[in-house]
Amino acid sequence: MPFPLSRTELEKEVKTLFSNGLSGNVNDFYSWVFMETQRKFKDHPNTTLEGITSLLDDLIKDGIITTNPIDPREYLLPDTSPIIRKMGTSEQFVILGALSYNPMQYVRARLDYFLKRNGIQEELRMDLCIATVEAVENAAKYGDGGGVEVNFQIDKHKTFSIEMINTVKDFNLEDDIQRGKFSSTATLMRGMMVMQKLFDSVDLEISDNRKQAILKATRKLT
Repeated sequence: MPFPLSRTELEKEVKTLFSNGLSGNVNDFYSWVFMETQRKFKDHPNTTLEGITSLLDDLIKDGIITTNPIDPREYLLPDTSPIIRKMGTSEQFVILGALSYNPMQYVRARLDYFLKRNGIQEELRMDLCIATVEAVENAAKYGDGGGVEVNFQIDKHKTFSIEMINTVKDFNLEDDIQRGKFSSTATLMRGMMVMQKLFDSVDLEISDNRKQAILKATRKLT
C-alpha cells in the first residue's frame, strides 16, 4: 500500500527540494518526491504526476518558485523567493542511487546552486557539474541503488572538494570482459577520465570487501 502523503506534506517536501537549490521539470520533482519518501519511510508515496503539476502551478502563483524563461518546462527558485535559505561553504546530504530517481540531475542542480551562492563563475561551475555528474552516474550504475552520501565543501584556501560514499554491487571485472560486457567497463573508464580532466585530484577507493566505494576529488577555484 502506498505511503499516504497529504497535500500539506507534499508541499513541505517540494519546498524543501527547492530551498536546497533543486531545479528541473515536473518529472524530476515527481522522481525526487518518490526518492525522499522511499528514503525516509521505505515506501512509495501515493503522489501522482498531476498532483505535483498542480502544486508547482500553485507555488508559481504564490511567487515561491518560477519557470526558466529559456525553457518554461524547468522550475526553479527565484532570487526573491521567501523559502531561500542561508547557504554556507559546505553541504551534506544522502540520495538514493537508483537511476529511476534521476540522481544525476538532483546532484547537478544542487551543486550548481551551491557554487552559484558561493560566488563561483559559470564556466567553472559547469566544469565541476560535468565532472560530478560522471561520479554520480558511476555510483548509480555500479552501486546497489541504496544510499549515496554526498558532501561538498569549499575551504578557506578556495579549494572545492567532493566526497561520495556508496555501496557497490557484486561484480567481477574479468567475468564481465569474458562475457563481452565491454560497455560497462568503458563507461566507468570514460567517467574517470572526465573527472581526472576537470578535477585537480581524484581518488576512488573500494574497500577490502568490495562493498563500499569512496570517491574524493578536489579543484582549486582560483
